[in-house]
Amino acid sequence: MRAVAKLTSIHSPRTPAQGLDQLRELSRIRAMIDGLESTLLADTSEMVQRGMPTPLSEENPTLFDYKREIEEHGYPLSRLDQDLNRSSFAAEAAMVTRTSEHSTFNRLATAEGLRTVHEASLFALYTGSITSRTAAALVKQTRGIPRATAQQIEASLLPTATTASDAAMALRIKRARERLHPEPAADRRSRAETGRSLVWWPEEDGMAVLQAYLPAEDVLAIYNTVSTHANLLLPGEAVRALGQLRADVFRDSLLEGWPGQTTKKPPPFVGLTIPALELLANPERGTANLEGYGPIPIGVAVRLAAAAPSLRPILTDPWTGSVLDLGRKRYKPSKALRDFLRVRDEHCRFPGCRRAPELSEFDHIDDWATGGGTSARNAQLLCKRHQIYKHVLGWQAVYLGNGSLQWRTPHGLTQLELPDGLLYPRPLGPEAPPIQLMLPGTTIDAQTKRLLGWNESEKIPGIGDDAPEP
Repeated sequence: MRAVAKLTSIHSPRTPAQGLDQLRELSRIRAMIDGLESTLLADTSEMVQRGMPTPLSEENPTLFDYKREIEEHGYPLSRLDQDLNRSSFAAEAAMVTRTSEHSTFNRLATAEGLRTVHEASLFALYTGSITSRTAAALVKQTRGIPRATAQQIEASLLPTATTASDAAMALRIKRARERLHPEPAADRRSRAETGRSLVWWPEEDGMAVLQAYLPAEDVLAIYNTVSTHANLLLPGEAVRALGQLRADVFRDSLLEGWPGQTTKKPPPFVGLTIPALELLANPERGTANLEGYGPIPIGVAVRLAAAAPSLRPILTDPWTGSVLDLGRKRYKPSKALRDFLRVRDEHCRFPGCRRAPELSEFDHIDDWATGGGTSARNAQLLCKRHQIYKHVLGWQAVYLGNGSLQWRTPHGLTQLELPDGLLYPRPLGPEAPPIQLMLPGTTIDAQTKRLLGWNESEKIPGIGDDAPEP
């Protein structure tokens, strides 16, 4: 706290030296806070795994009756399962820190390693002597090796960590691990190969990153092959740089095939929502929605849609962005509701989860067994993990309208979850707000209605028969 008081009591720097000195103090304070967070994460997780009472268990004393629980929720899991409760706690911690479950899991693993094995490094974090990145690298690189060996690596490198950069320390820790690890490298490699994966994450302006976790020789073979083809194209290229050519060759080889390949490639598998009104009224500045990503230029979406094997018209409210109707008078709930939720929810509706619709399942917000109906107001997409949280550990969701949900955790935390497609959320009060039928001053002529597939005889949900004409 002295460091914080010192920092907040001084004025803005007047010289570069003063600015650098304040940056050094900020770095120390950040390390101290990270050390405190690690202790809180590890200790609170331990309390959860010990089965300490929660608001949910106090409300329902028979919650942990093992003889009844499997019969109630249908999953072959116990509410006392330590790993399940640990992952549920990580989800709650992600909510309160506004981070992803994945990053919170990583921070929790680091915290547990510091708390139980690398206590000297945790103390160094408390004093601001080392950075949290170096501490995390130490825990990660020494995970799975004997405790004495892990502490030997820590003792040999900790003095250097007080002045060395994070990159230098990561390399030193890796070399010490390879030198002292008791397990043969071939065995470790075989185990690491089971973690092969392909992931992506969004970036700005309609771009994204694709990352593959593969054996090093395979990654180098892919990269060198792509680079070789890119270098062959470079002499005759006047616009694209080498990096752009590598990206284009990689993309074309997957989606279009290598030059001269005769095998027909399937069309790209993506989900798009293209607002017809924006397409007609403002095609240059309008945006469409790429499922799992978000807004992209409407021109890009139109080019993708041109290759689509089929299109499904979906009517949305152009003022709020909420889905109004799927354009079907009658439908079977399982099929039509799935289509509805795919557009409205776009991904698993658990707070912070972005798993795609094909990795999620239809879920009754109020359980079917307790009287919940099968309707848009009682439906959401949930991935398997978060269905288990809801039905086994007692996470609760309440529907608030417009696809909005209020989630409550086993420890009593609450969070509002809004659908991504809701552009302008309406107030979530007990009384329904007045309905805004269309964009202000906008009218739709008969020709546009025909383009939209607007059937005058169909009743639009939420709009009464006596509603005024736009």
